[in-house]
Amino acid sequence: MARGSWGQSKLLTKKSWAVIRANRYLLVFPVLGFLASLVPLAIFWIPAGWLFVNDQNAAGIALAIVGLFANQIVISIASGGLVASADVELSGGSSSIGHGIGKALARIFPLIGWALIATVVNVIVGLIRGNGQGGAADALRNLAAAGVLAMWQLITFFVLPFIMLEGLGPIKAVKASFALFKQKWGTQIFGGVRIGGIVALVSILPGILLVVLGFVAAFSGTTALVSVGVGLIVIGVVIVMIGALVLSTMRGIFSVVLFRYAKDGVVEGDFTEGELTGAVRTSR
Repeated sequence: MARGSWGQSKLLTKKSWAVIRANRYLLVFPVLGFLASLVPLAIFWIPAGWLFVNDQNAAGIALAIVGLFANQIVISIASGGLVASADVELSGGSSSIGHGIGKALARIFPLIGWALIATVVNVIVGLIRGNGQGGAADALRNLAAAGVLAMWQLITFFVLPFIMLEGLGPIKAVKASFALFKQKWGTQIFGGVRIGGIVALVSILPGILLVVLGFVAAFSGTTALVSVGVGLIVIGVVIVMIGALVLSTMRGIFSVVLFRYAKDGVVEGDFTEGELTGAVRTSR
């Protein structure tokens, strides 16, 4: 087994990628989620932006939160479908996009409840982060917000598996997810699940760098560089989107693998018990 945090992350990512290669249709679920999330953008966030521009901040905030909630519902349905299909494939069965989405729609009300909880948490994190005035206090607020969000994402890692595979409601799923992490890895958990680091390294980070370079070139004032800058921005955004797509799919698949191991002691896919035990960073 690979040693060290980076080696562990690389190995888990490689094996998760192998599951995707064997079931490439699983990549469609995040794509569907992204495309469907454009609907709330058009319906709620664009009008919210208009309200902000016209100094109608209260109405703009309310509309933006409703849009965030609608966006979370769409993402939850797509993610729930991915979890349902990945579970079937990992257990030796055969699933499909239609099967996964059908399973998610059958659990639509718990998924809406989970979307509401996620929306409330995101709003709270936004309040902690503040309005970005700068300075040391603002840096501390951003750090605190990032810490809260990271811990929340970790302790709710099993929420969708509990909702989709165990039939729990959203509140019980959150409690069960936290309890399962506490039972398996204790309370001294920090950082996150060791998966996808190499994806961020080879796609998301270079993509962000290209976007930054593109903006620098686009605002240089030189006509030739403006064209180059726009091209770099487009390429960077595409690379980031591809990386985010792969990473989202990997995390969905791995949430099922780790869930089955933590809850039932079952090792699925090509993973080993030692790899799954060390998949979560702890301070112990």
